[in-house]
Amino acid sequence: MGGVGCRQGQQTQVAASHKGGNIQVPWVRGWKSLWSGVGTMRSGLEEFWELQGHQCLHQETLEKPLSEWPVPQFIDLFLPEFPIRPIRGQQQLKILGLVAKGSFGTVLKVLDCAQKAVFAVKVVSKIKVLQKDTLRQCKEEVSIQRQINHPFVHSLGDTWQGKRHLFIMCSYCSTDLYSLWSAVGCFPEVSVRLFAAELVLVLCYLHDLGIIHRDVKMENVLVDERGHLKLTDFGLSRYLPQGTRAYTICGTLQYMGEREANTGG
Repeated sequence: MGGVGCRQGQQTQVAASHKGGNIQVPWVRGWKSLWSGVGTMRSGLEEFWELQGHQCLHQETLEKPLSEWPVPQFIDLFLPEFPIRPIRGQQQLKILGLVAKGSFGTVLKVLDCAQKAVFAVKVVSKIKVLQKDTLRQCKEEVSIQRQINHPFVHSLGDTWQGKRHLFIMCSYCSTDLYSLWSAVGCFPEVSVRLFAAELVLVLCYLHDLGIIHRDVKMENVLVDERGHLKLTDFGLSRYLPQGTRAYTICGTLQYMGEREANTGG
Protein backbone atom coordinates (compact mmCIF):
# COMPACT_ATOMS: atom_id res chain seq x y z
CA MET A 1 0.00 0.00 0.00
CA GLY A 2 1.93 2.96 -1.27
CA GLY A 3 2.19 5.85 1.16
CA VAL A 4 0.90 4.28 4.39
CA GLY A 5 3.70 5.32 6.70
CA CYS A 6 3.08 7.99 9.32
CA ARG A 7 6.19 9.92 8.31
CA GLN A 8 6.28 9.80 4.56
CA GLY A 9 9.18 10.57 2.32
CA GLN A 10 8.72 11.34 -1.33
CA GLN A 11 8.40 8.11 -3.27
CA THR A 12 9.78 7.87 -6.74
CA GLN A 13 9.64 5.41 -9.56
CA VAL A 14 11.62 6.04 -12.73
CA ALA A 15 11.54 3.46 -15.50
CA ALA A 16 14.94 2.80 -17.05
CA SER A 17 15.31 2.15 -20.74
CA HIS A 18 16.76 -1.31 -20.22
CA LYS A 19 14.89 -4.46 -21.06
CA GLY A 20 12.74 -5.49 -18.12
CA GLY A 21 11.54 -1.98 -17.22
CA ASN A 22 7.90 -0.90 -17.05
CA ILE A 23 5.85 -2.03 -20.03
CA GLN A 24 4.12 0.84 -21.78
CA VAL A 25 0.85 -0.80 -22.89
CA PRO A 26 -0.76 1.14 -25.79
CA TRP A 27 -4.29 1.08 -24.39
CA VAL A 28 -3.00 2.32 -21.03
CA ARG A 29 -1.26 5.23 -22.75
CA GLY A 30 -4.54 6.02 -24.48
CA TRP A 31 -6.40 6.22 -21.17
CA LYS A 32 -3.54 8.21 -19.68
CA SER A 33 -3.84 10.79 -22.45
CA LEU A 34 -7.63 10.86 -22.19
CA TRP A 35 -7.64 11.67 -18.49
CA SER A 36 -4.55 13.91 -18.41
CA GLY A 37 -6.70 16.92 -19.21
CA VAL A 38 -9.27 16.30 -16.51
CA GLY A 39 -9.19 19.10 -13.96
CA THR A 40 -9.73 18.91 -10.23
CA MET A 41 -13.19 17.65 -9.43
CA ARG A 42 -15.12 17.11 -6.26
CA SER A 43 -14.77 13.43 -5.42
CA GLY A 44 -16.97 11.08 -3.46
CA LEU A 45 -14.12 10.75 -0.98
CA GLU A 46 -14.18 14.48 -0.27
CA GLU A 47 -17.91 14.35 0.39
CA PHE A 48 -17.37 11.28 2.57
CA TRP A 49 -14.73 13.13 4.60
CA GLU A 50 -16.86 16.25 5.10
CA LEU A 51 -19.91 14.27 6.18
CA GLN A 52 -18.10 12.03 8.66
CA GLY A 53 -19.04 13.86 11.89
CA HIS A 54 -20.30 11.36 14.43
CA GLN A 55 -22.47 9.32 12.13
CA CYS A 56 -22.04 5.99 10.43
CA LEU A 57 -22.07 6.38 6.68
CA HIS A 58 -23.34 3.88 4.19
CA GLN A 59 -20.99 2.89 1.40
CA GLU A 60 -23.38 4.76 -0.91
CA THR A 61 -21.85 7.99 0.41
CA LEU A 62 -18.54 7.07 -1.17
CA GLU A 63 -19.79 6.94 -4.73
CA LYS A 64 -22.82 7.70 -6.80
CA PRO A 65 -25.02 4.85 -8.12
CA LEU A 66 -23.49 2.73 -10.88
CA SER A 67 -26.10 3.98 -13.35
CA GLU A 68 -24.46 7.42 -13.21
CA TRP A 69 -20.96 6.16 -13.98
CA PRO A 70 -19.52 7.74 -17.15
CA VAL A 71 -17.98 4.91 -19.19
CA PRO A 72 -17.92 1.11 -18.73
CA GLN A 73 -14.22 0.98 -19.69
CA PHE A 74 -13.36 3.04 -16.64
CA ILE A 75 -14.67 0.11 -14.59
CA ASP A 76 -13.31 -2.78 -16.68
CA LEU A 77 -9.74 -1.51 -16.59
CA PHE A 78 -9.48 -2.31 -12.87
CA LEU A 79 -11.14 -5.73 -12.96
CA PRO A 80 -10.81 -8.37 -11.58
CA GLU A 81 -8.53 -7.12 -8.80
CA PHE A 82 -11.01 -4.36 -7.90
CA PRO A 83 -14.54 -5.77 -8.21
CA ILE A 84 -17.75 -3.80 -8.01
CA ARG A 85 -19.29 -4.49 -4.62
CA PRO A 86 -23.10 -4.44 -4.32
CA ILE A 87 -24.40 -1.95 -1.79
CA ARG A 88 -25.41 -3.89 1.30
CA GLY A 89 -27.81 -2.06 3.61
CA GLN A 90 -26.03 -3.27 6.73
CA GLN A 91 -22.53 -2.33 5.61
CA GLN A 92 -21.51 1.00 7.05
CA LEU A 93 -18.12 2.62 7.29
CA LYS A 94 -17.37 5.45 9.69
CA ILE A 95 -14.14 7.42 9.30
CA LEU A 96 -12.26 7.63 12.58
CA GLY A 97 -9.24 9.55 11.31
CA LEU A 98 -6.50 10.01 8.75
CA VAL A 99 -3.63 7.53 9.05
CA ALA A 100 -1.38 8.82 6.29
CA LYS A 101 -1.33 10.59 2.96
CA GLY A 102 1.27 9.74 0.36
CA SER A 103 1.92 10.08 -3.35
CA PHE A 104 0.12 6.80 -4.09
CA GLY A 105 -3.00 7.33 -1.98
CA THR A 106 -4.65 8.25 1.29
CA VAL A 107 -5.06 5.81 4.17
CA LEU A 108 -8.06 6.20 6.48
CA LYS A 109 -8.88 4.56 9.79
CA VAL A 110 -12.47 3.36 9.57
CA LEU A 111 -14.97 1.52 11.71
CA ASP A 112 -17.12 -1.13 10.09
CA CYS A 113 -20.28 -0.54 12.08
CA ALA A 114 -21.73 -3.91 11.09
CA GLN A 115 -18.70 -5.97 12.15
CA LYS A 116 -17.80 -3.66 15.05
CA ALA A 117 -14.20 -3.81 13.87
CA VAL A 118 -11.60 -1.21 12.91
CA PHE A 119 -9.79 -1.36 9.57
CA ALA A 120 -7.40 0.71 7.49
CA VAL A 121 -8.65 1.67 4.03
CA LYS A 122 -6.32 2.91 1.33
CA VAL A 123 -8.06 5.17 -1.19
CA VAL A 124 -6.44 5.64 -4.60
CA SER A 125 -7.65 7.95 -7.35
CA LYS A 126 -8.33 6.11 -10.62
CA ILE A 127 -7.36 9.15 -12.64
CA LYS A 128 -3.98 9.41 -10.90
CA VAL A 129 -3.34 5.72 -11.55
CA LEU A 130 -3.89 6.22 -15.27
CA GLN A 131 -2.04 9.54 -15.44
CA LYS A 132 1.02 8.03 -13.76
CA ASP A 133 0.74 4.87 -15.86
CA THR A 134 0.72 2.67 -12.75
CA LEU A 135 -2.30 0.49 -13.55
CA ARG A 136 -0.24 -2.69 -13.84
CA GLN A 137 1.60 -1.87 -10.63
CA CYS A 138 -1.64 -1.13 -8.74
CA LYS A 139 -3.25 -4.42 -9.79
CA GLU A 140 -0.10 -6.41 -9.07
CA GLU A 141 -0.02 -4.97 -5.53
CA VAL A 142 -3.41 -6.51 -4.81
CA SER A 143 -2.60 -9.76 -6.61
CA ILE A 144 0.57 -10.21 -4.55
CA GLN A 145 -1.10 -9.47 -1.22
CA ARG A 146 -3.91 -11.92 -1.90
CA GLN A 147 -1.38 -14.74 -2.28
CA ILE A 148 0.61 -13.94 0.85
CA ASN A 149 -0.14 -15.73 4.11
CA HIS A 150 2.44 -14.94 6.78
CA PRO A 151 2.12 -13.85 10.43
CA PHE A 152 4.47 -10.91 9.86
CA VAL A 153 2.71 -9.51 6.78
CA HIS A 154 -0.07 -6.92 6.98
CA SER A 155 -3.09 -8.94 5.87
CA LEU A 156 -5.34 -7.84 3.02
CA GLY A 157 -9.03 -7.73 3.85
CA ASP A 158 -11.03 -6.60 0.83
CA THR A 159 -10.76 -4.54 -2.34
CA TRP A 160 -13.37 -2.83 -4.47
CA GLN A 161 -13.82 0.10 -6.81
CA GLY A 162 -16.08 3.10 -6.89
CA LYS A 163 -16.71 5.72 -9.54
CA ARG A 164 -13.43 7.60 -9.11
CA HIS A 165 -11.48 5.62 -6.52
CA LEU A 166 -10.02 2.24 -5.71
CA PHE A 167 -10.38 0.96 -2.15
CA ILE A 168 -8.03 -1.47 -0.39
CA MET A 169 -9.08 -2.54 3.11
CA CYS A 170 -6.60 -4.09 5.53
CA SER A 171 -6.39 -4.86 9.21
CA TYR A 172 -5.52 -1.87 11.37
CA CYS A 173 -2.33 -1.41 13.40
CA SER A 174 -2.05 1.62 15.65
CA THR A 175 1.63 2.40 15.07
CA ASP A 176 4.64 1.75 12.86
CA LEU A 177 8.25 1.06 13.72
CA TYR A 178 9.43 4.60 12.98
CA SER A 179 6.79 6.23 15.19
CA LEU A 180 7.57 3.79 17.98
CA TRP A 181 11.30 4.46 17.67
CA SER A 182 10.68 8.22 17.70
CA ALA A 183 8.62 7.89 20.87
CA VAL A 184 10.99 5.71 22.90
CA GLY A 185 14.25 7.13 21.53
CA CYS A 186 16.15 3.84 21.53
CA PHE A 187 15.13 0.20 21.35
CA PRO A 188 16.65 -2.26 23.83
CA GLU A 189 18.91 -4.86 22.25
CA VAL A 190 16.48 -7.69 22.89
CA SER A 191 13.78 -5.84 20.93
CA VAL A 192 16.15 -5.09 18.05
CA ARG A 193 17.04 -8.79 17.82
CA LEU A 194 13.36 -9.76 17.74
CA PHE A 195 12.48 -7.14 15.12
CA ALA A 196 15.44 -8.13 12.94
CA ALA A 197 14.56 -11.83 13.15
CA GLU A 198 10.92 -11.24 12.22
CA LEU A 199 11.84 -8.96 9.32
CA VAL A 200 14.39 -11.46 7.94
CA LEU A 201 11.81 -14.26 8.18
CA VAL A 202 9.18 -12.38 6.22
CA LEU A 203 11.64 -11.17 3.55
CA CYS A 204 12.95 -14.70 3.07
CA TYR A 205 9.36 -15.90 2.74
CA LEU A 206 8.63 -13.28 0.07
CA HIS A 207 11.84 -13.97 -1.84
CA ASP A 208 11.06 -17.71 -1.89
CA LEU A 209 7.79 -16.78 -3.62
CA GLY A 210 9.66 -14.60 -6.12
CA ILE A 211 8.34 -11.36 -4.62
CA ILE A 212 10.50 -8.29 -4.03
CA HIS A 213 9.12 -5.53 -1.80
CA ARG A 214 11.36 -2.64 -2.98
CA ASP A 215 10.35 -0.16 -0.27
CA VAL A 216 11.37 -1.67 3.07
CA LYS A 217 11.68 1.10 5.67
CA MET A 218 10.63 1.69 9.26
CA GLU A 219 7.44 3.51 8.23
CA ASN A 220 6.33 0.44 6.25
CA VAL A 221 6.80 -1.92 9.18
CA LEU A 222 3.75 -1.83 11.44
CA VAL A 223 3.67 -3.06 15.03
CA ASP A 224 0.61 -4.96 16.28
CA GLU A 225 -0.83 -4.96 19.79
CA ARG A 226 1.41 -7.88 20.79
CA GLY A 227 4.58 -6.13 19.64
CA HIS A 228 5.14 -8.19 16.49
CA LEU A 229 6.00 -6.72 13.09
CA LYS A 230 3.65 -6.50 10.12
CA LEU A 231 5.30 -5.62 6.79
CA THR A 232 2.98 -3.40 4.78
CA ASP A 233 2.79 -1.19 1.66
CA PHE A 234 3.27 -3.48 -1.32
CA GLY A 235 2.67 -0.62 -3.75
CA LEU A 236 6.11 -1.00 -5.35
CA SER A 237 6.41 -4.77 -5.01
CA ARG A 238 6.53 -7.12 -7.99
CA TYR A 239 7.12 -10.70 -9.02
CA LEU A 240 10.63 -11.40 -10.24
CA PRO A 241 11.48 -14.80 -11.75
CA GLN A 242 14.62 -16.42 -10.39
CA GLY A 243 17.75 -15.29 -12.16
CA THR A 244 16.23 -12.06 -13.48
CA ARG A 245 16.48 -8.51 -12.23
CA ALA A 246 14.46 -5.31 -12.28
CA TYR A 247 15.67 -2.08 -13.87
CA THR A 248 13.32 0.40 -12.23
CA ILE A 249 14.68 2.92 -9.73
CA CYS A 250 12.10 3.12 -6.97
CA GLY A 251 11.73 3.58 -3.26
CA THR A 252 11.87 6.60 -0.94
CA LEU A 253 14.37 9.35 -1.73
CA GLN A 254 15.29 9.99 1.90
CA TYR A 255 16.46 6.39 2.21
CA MET A 256 18.58 6.38 -0.95
CA GLY A 257 22.27 7.21 -1.17
CA GLU A 258 22.97 10.51 -2.95
CA ARG A 259 24.54 8.86 -5.98
CA GLU A 260 21.72 6.33 -6.29
CA ALA A 261 19.01 8.98 -6.03
CA ASN A 262 20.62 11.23 -8.63
CA THR A 263 21.88 8.72 -11.16
CA GLY A 264 20.37 5.40 -10.28
CA GLY A 265 23.84 3.94 -9.91
